[in-house]
Amino acid sequence: MTRTYRRERSMLSRLRKLRQHTEVIGQILRDLRPLIIGTLSILGVALHQFVALLR
Repeated sequence: MTRTYRRERSMLSRLRKLRQHTEVIGQILRDLRPLIIGTLSILGVALHQFVALLR
């Protein structure tokens, strides 16, 4: 094997691993999305009530 060929294979291997990692991160974010939306919704309601108390 030539040095260039080995370098290209190494780079392709790293790109595959990076794609796998980004897919895993994307799946985690998709799974957490309802939790994040719910948390922000609760915080929004709490902030709204707090501001109403200040009036």
